[in-house]
Amino acid sequence: SGKNKKQFEIPQKKVGAVIGKGSATLNAIKAYSKAQCFIEQHSPDEEKATVYMVGTDKEILKCKQTTKAIIDGSMSISTLFTLAGVPMPRGGVEDFPTMSSAPSIPQMDPTWGGMPSMPTGPMGTMGPGMMLPGMAPPPGAGSAGSGGPNHESSQMQRNLDDYYARWWSTYAAGGGGEAEGGNDESGGGAFDKEALAKLADRAAKGLPAEEPPAPAPPMMESPPPGPPPEVAGGICECGEPFGPNAKFCSNCGNKLSKPAPPEMPPMPEGALPPPGQPLPPPQATQLPRGPITLKGFLRPTDVAKPKKDDDALQNMMERLQGNVTQTKQAMDISAMAPTRPPPPPPRGPGMGMLGGEDDPRTRADYEFEALIGRMQAAQAPEEVEPVARETLIRFPAFTPPQVVDLLTKINGMPAIQNFQGGELLAELCRMCPTRLKELTCGQFTSLTSTLAAWTRRPDIPKSPRFKDLSKLFFLAASNDMSTRLMAYAPHELNCCLAAFVSVGFSDHKFFASVARAALARHSSFAPVQLTALLAILSEMRLMQTDLFNNAAAFLTARAKELRPVDISRVLRSFAKCGIHHGGLCKAVGDEVCTRYRDKTAVFKAEDLVEIGWALCALQHYHEGVFRLMFKALEKSETIASDSLLQLYELHLALETEHKDAYSNYRPETHLIEALEDHYKDNRKDERRCSEKHRNDVASALKSLVEGSVHVNHRTSLALLVDVVALRKRSSSDGFVHVDLDSNVTQVRSLDQDDPAQASVVTEGFVALRRRILQKSGLRLVTVKESEWRDLDDSKEKRRHLRGLLTNLGDVLQ
Repeated sequence: SGKNKKQFEIPQKKVGAVIGKGSATLNAIKAYSKAQCFIEQHSPDEEKATVYMVGTDKEILKCKQTTKAIIDGSMSISTLFTLAGVPMPRGGVEDFPTMSSAPSIPQMDPTWGGMPSMPTGPMGTMGPGMMLPGMAPPPGAGSAGSGGPNHESSQMQRNLDDYYARWWSTYAAGGGGEAEGGNDESGGGAFDKEALAKLADRAAKGLPAEEPPAPAPPMMESPPPGPPPEVAGGICECGEPFGPNAKFCSNCGNKLSKPAPPEMPPMPEGALPPPGQPLPPPQATQLPRGPITLKGFLRPTDVAKPKKDDDALQNMMERLQGNVTQTKQAMDISAMAPTRPPPPPPRGPGMGMLGGEDDPRTRADYEFEALIGRMQAAQAPEEVEPVARETLIRFPAFTPPQVVDLLTKINGMPAIQNFQGGELLAELCRMCPTRLKELTCGQFTSLTSTLAAWTRRPDIPKSPRFKDLSKLFFLAASNDMSTRLMAYAPHELNCCLAAFVSVGFSDHKFFASVARAALARHSSFAPVQLTALLAILSEMRLMQTDLFNNAAAFLTARAKELRPVDISRVLRSFAKCGIHHGGLCKAVGDEVCTRYRDKTAVFKAEDLVEIGWALCALQHYHEGVFRLMFKALEKSETIASDSLLQLYELHLALETEHKDAYSNYRPETHLIEALEDHYKDNRKDERRCSEKHRNDVASALKSLVEGSVHVNHRTSLALLVDVVALRKRSSSDGFVHVDLDSNVTQVRSLDQDDPAQASVVTEGFVALRRRILQKSGLRLVTVKESEWRDLDDSKEKRRHLRGLLTNLGDVLQ
């Protein structure tokens, strides 16, 4: 489904800000991030709460970022609701009651005559941030100026404290609330504790709350809604009085100066002071107390709630966000300032490289490093034995990176490799299959490459058990790799295949699954990686038709990205597997000519010969490449022997299939003769099957035809055939030529998982030589070794061979 589950912790005191009134803020976070989330609150004495999130990686990331932005104040509540596309609840968003006793930020209602709507706590307790007279402030509710570890939070708290102070001043100066009465003798509480206990008791019993009595008439008249009143007028210097809104004196015309604001009147009894300010002393006289309600333990008011000033709130939040930005900049500047480094403490486990930095390494890491050091230092057998024993004992407890690191470093430890004739390596090879499922794809690649190197290197002694144990390891590795092929990066896939091929692993079903995985994601390969994959499969004489065809189309469009070695490699792979694709051949040929002409790439004469040889095997004629090849040969002083063998077969192909076009740039006759002599001297036995089967076919042929029968015969074209029947012993060309097909001349198809049902095709370069013989007039039949092996006696073998020779015409007795 693509859904993931993640969690992170937030301060317990910030849970209310994240949930909001009626879960409004939490629902807005869900709507904006598209992720499902909920908060698990712990006991009140714990400092953290856990936020659980379910969704895609993108949704979870957005949910986490939004939640943290709400907590640190970098995103306002109004901005969140705007982004989420949901309306803000009427009356604002209040903090959800939490179990934490730490103060939280109350939602402000910035209208004159109003006051912050104080959040309530659980039944029978004060809301967060509220204090009864005479109580000490709760933890974390100190003055705004007090220092703390979080400089940004302190800066934001100071700005909020300033904001609270202005509202309490307005509330006190304007008479925004009624002074509460109380007991004249006690001069104490602003709350009726008996009424509060009664309400809590009724709530615990599940009884409905009693209707509060009508409020007592206020002693002070509440100001009407609207802007705060202007400061009172005064008397000009000339003695003329002026009103509150006058700017110039009506008598002398001078500009009036604004008088100083009056001193703040005493705070109403029961009202809370700004955060960080001390509580006022109890008043000697108090007015009658009004009824108490559960919501915030505040008296209901009959004054109509004024309209919310959204602009003032937005300006305040923008100013706070600007202060946060300035604080971050100041912290960055202070961090960049040069300071005198403290003396480094002694290093050891748990200490970092720079002293105070935490070291992520564990005790097991230090013990592993010490073991590696002892292995590298051990030279004598008596030194190696205890280290080898310890390695085998602790190997199951090593972490996957340690397993890979250990085996990789053993490559540079001759004493460890030679211990007891390679017995330690065999034992490690036995223990590795049980750790495969713990490895990542990269670690798996390193491990298989290391063990393949152990198998190939002749200088590493191998115990009698090593060969069998290495086979078991690669069988287990192939099974594990098959279960997660789509997780491997292209280069990891190629490295693993190269390791399997190097040890002779040839499980048909495994390579078929690899080919299907590569076909599904071939477009994610780079051209270099894709050509390497095709080369590995072709070297194993394996091909998957759809993979090669799709790769050909992909490489045709990106031929410009191929290196010279990649061009030779991809053409050789297609030629060997007999996959013909004219578009790829033309695109590659044109690219070779363009690069050679523009001198943007260096093609050696041997590279051009191999490219031309592959094009002939693919039956594609590209005159530009062939002319360029002969031109490069003229400039070369020496040519590799294998390239001269390829060049001779290329000459025969052009001579028999494109004789007219080839005559325009055909080399001189003496050069061709020299090539033929070199071919005869260096290609003496074209054995493509077992000696027994080849002699068996020769015996059967001798009983069916008249003439002398020979094996490994060289024709007049200097090409070899397995069996030939000659009319005369001195003849170069016979009247019957027989070639045998075996595993070394055939390519298996991976289109089917079952190797018994897999089709086979003749290798492209073998097919090229047979095509040259047939077009030169020689009669040729092919016997498949697998079919010949299944025939029981000589009679069935003669019958089988007679059926093949019938297609050649009158050649039988």
